Amino acid sequence: MIDLSTLNEGQRAAVSAPDGAFLVVAGAGTGKTRTLTHRVAWLIEQGVAPWEIVLLTFTRRAANEMLERAQSLVGQRAQYVRGGTFHSFANQLLRRHGGPVGLSPDFSIIDRGDAESLVNWVRAEMGLGGRDRGFPTKKVLLNVISKSINTSRSIADVLVDEFPQYEHEAQQVEEVARVYQERKRAQQVVDFDDLLVLLAELLSKHPAARQEIAAKCRHVLVDEYQDTNKLQAKIAALLASTHGNLMVVGDEAQSIYGFRGARVENILEFPDSFPGARVLLLEQNYRSVMPVLDLANGVLDSARQGYGKRLFSELTEGPMPVAIAPWDEWEQADLVLEQILQRQREGVPLSQQAVLVRGSHQATPLELRLNERGIPFRKFGGQRFTEAAHVKDVFCLVRIVHNPRDVTAWLRVLTWFDGLGQKGAQGIAARIEQSLVPKLEPEVYKRRKYHAALVELAKVLEQASDLKEDVGELVEVLIDWYEERMPSLYEDYKRRLRDLEVIPSLAERYENLSAFVSEVVLDPVGEEEAHGHDEDALVVSTIHSAKGLEWDVVYLMSLINGAFPSGYALDDPEQMEEERRLLYVAVTRARRDLLLSAPQRLSSSRGQYFVPGNELLESIEDLHTLVAVADGGDAGWSSGKVQEAEEDEELIQYIMDFFDD
Repeated sequence: MIDLSTLNEGQRAAVSAPDGAFLVVAGAGTGKTRTLTHRVAWLIEQGVAPWEIVLLTFTRRAANEMLERAQSLVGQRAQYVRGGTFHSFANQLLRRHGGPVGLSPDFSIIDRGDAESLVNWVRAEMGLGGRDRGFPTKKVLLNVISKSINTSRSIADVLVDEFPQYEHEAQQVEEVARVYQERKRAQQVVDFDDLLVLLAELLSKHPAARQEIAAKCRHVLVDEYQDTNKLQAKIAALLASTHGNLMVVGDEAQSIYGFRGARVENILEFPDSFPGARVLLLEQNYRSVMPVLDLANGVLDSARQGYGKRLFSELTEGPMPVAIAPWDEWEQADLVLEQILQRQREGVPLSQQAVLVRGSHQATPLELRLNERGIPFRKFGGQRFTEAAHVKDVFCLVRIVHNPRDVTAWLRVLTWFDGLGQKGAQGIAARIEQSLVPKLEPEVYKRRKYHAALVELAKVLEQASDLKEDVGELVEVLIDWYEERMPSLYEDYKRRLRDLEVIPSLAERYENLSAFVSEVVLDPVGEEEAHGHDEDALVVSTIHSAKGLEWDVVYLMSLINGAFPSGYALDDPEQMEEERRLLYVAVTRARRDLLLSAPQRLSSSRGQYFVPGNELLESIEDLHTLVAVADGGDAGWSSGKVQEAEEDEELIQYIMDFFDD
């Protein structure tokens, strides 16, 4: 039997909960992963078949970590638990049951770049846009279509709310969206949004399919429920519709992805949506010292809605968070850099220090200072390994082998050859798409300059198709052929060759070609995961990219109205609530030391601007009891410096007047 004595009271209540609907409100650092892991193990111990447990998460890594921990508790049985990310689980179900919604088992999944290309093709075919007409670009079009789906708003409403300059084009944009959907179905490709839309359609409009699928979902567990959008919440409820066992875990105070369609209302309204549902609170924090948590609780006290949790920790001793008020962003960069180096001298590795900002551009002055001093740093939120152009090239070749009707992949590959432009490539791709047996037919183009290249391409694709049972070898064959073309595609091709060496080993992780093609697109591999990263480097990150991470020391920069909170939120109460939640997330990333920097002015592309105060900090009761105040000109962080600052009533009054102004 698994040992529940290591869990606290709240965790044990969640792990051993009976059947029914449960909301587990897990504050930052309260061990929600540990709780979900033990819940999975406990259910298996109670006799629930592992394959009847569905665990839905927002990252592949989170799902893998939980199942690995569950295996350590109950053995190999846990490996048969189903789930993963919402999108990957939708992919699995649609490949088996997608017939009623028009999908064949070998459909392809396109990423955002390829989706934009397809939208642009539709846009051009319809004669929309061009130099002389102010019509939305492909990026804007895809944004509008995606936001419409993820926020359950009409395209017209999205244009009015977020792209008013294109409001008069609503009818045309709706037509582009309609044709875009038709093209995807004809090519048997889906984008990320389609996976959720089509699964929701399958479960809600096809009772036989819903009954078959939901009957096998005896217990549905959802991680990070505060980040779900309307479709994801609907899918979770439909999966649990037969047995009624739905446990969602999340923290309403960490709902910070409203711009992606996440609805904090999903978690706030859960008890009303599921009558009889029980709410359990996890409040004991295992990450941060109590002074950091006091400030986090102060942030929550001013929230308009929530479950009234109070974070506490047995780590009662620790330094108070420190507030500084530098003159501008350049003095801010110098002061923060000084503290980074001081902490390093005291034995805190750079990798255990993080600088967090509301927007990535706010870190530019610091990044320049770091480069000047030769201090290594990693910036979170950058390009993923599998999003690099040359890596995508290889994946397009793989996608063609997997699904020869994937027009978007054909268009990328065909334009590599001399004499074959976009229009010619579209003609070849259209011919392949419309064929009963879709394949490249080089003999049709014997008189063309690119005939020999097409012959070579057809030959390597046929060779790769014979290797579908060995994904690693299939990829190696395609890479060998592709490497010969790289010098004509990229001037820095030698630097890019290193990345290609990694792809076969990535492919070998997957049991079949379908899994490889689907999962790599759904969960792109990062540079660090592909190559490893041993360097002791400072982390510079947006708060959004830092969610779920933690460091010994955190520097939170640019706390000034217009920067953080965002200027777009200052006059919108709902957006200000999300900014408050963002502050809570930032504060709770720190294990021990936390510095809040509130410059007196910042620069913008239009010149200097000065926005006094910070509405988020002003709303925290007794802020002066929760933070120590350091002189903006000498932000020493030693206990002596902090003690001096605490005794300097004049300095404290200055910083409080600044926040209250």
